[in-house]
Amino acid sequence: MEPIMIFHITIDPDGVSALETKTGGAVIIPFGGYVESPLFTGTVRPGAADVQTVNAAGARHMCASYMFEGKDSEGNPCRLFVRNDGYFPKGQTPVPFDATPTFLTDSPVLGAYLHAARFRSEGHGTDSGVDIRVFDVEKEG
Repeated sequence: MEPIMIFHITIDPDGVSALETKTGGAVIIPFGGYVESPLFTGTVRPGAADVQTVNAAGARHMCASYMFEGKDSEGNPCRLFVRNDGYFPKGQTPVPFDATPTFLTDSPVLGAYLHAARFRSEGHGTDSGVDIRVFDVEKEG
């Protein structure tokens, strides 16, 4: 199955903030990037971050929130907000990792499709960050 979009995420290692405690930890990873697809083409707006927390049991939660500015499939200017959530068992970071994206957009062309709960994502590491491949689970069968 081909992804409907691939987000090319670049990480700024100098901007990472981290906290470790006896009962867990947190890390905030700022990033930039872009997407080029038949549905939407755009670049990440400032303020994008992947916030990861580890609880006392060692389980990790990832929540990346970001907004793209670009054009929809009909060439109309629009924005696309993404929230991508993933969970990892203690001591594990699967490759690729799985997450669940949700979307908001001001594009009338994309809104009805992207506002549905029908997507999954996979994160694949790259030299400069990660590629997030977004799939429509209803098309996967």
